[in-house]
Amino acid sequence: MLAGAIAICAMILPGISGSFILLLIGMYAPVLAAVKGFQIDILALFLVGCVGGLLSFSHLLSWLLKRFRDFTLMFLVGLMIGTLPKIWPWKQTLTWRTNSSGEQVPLIQENLTPHTFESIFNTSSQLPLAIVMMLVAIGMVLALEKIADK
Repeated sequence: MLAGAIAICAMILPGISGSFILLLIGMYAPVLAAVKGFQIDILALFLVGCVGGLLSFSHLLSWLLKRFRDFTLMFLVGLMIGTLPKIWPWKQTLTWRTNSSGEQVPLIQENLTPHTFESIFNTSSQLPLAIVMMLVAIGMVLALEKIADK
């Protein structure tokens, strides 16, 4: 139950992965095994923890936003900005490692500018598409905000 509560708290916050938190606390493999094996008892406990964590943490976050709006928003924006290097789409892998399944996965990656990415890999960075999608997302947020104000 506690793993579900902690994981769902991470999922509420921008820039933090619930799966990553489960990995950190050593519960990712057991939860995944419960999903694969369809172990209803374990999944039900996890679900109860998720619901409890969601309800309690959303109230805490709401209270923080009411009492300490600026600091809470600064913290949330910091989480989002802090994850940008990890989700940056234009990367060059400098070193690789072999995971437990025998697959080669990136170990150290360097973030590149779209122009540098194109020159190194001789392929399109798809920057115009990324900009269009960003503008669409901004438009959707603004539209939802306008609808919410009505």
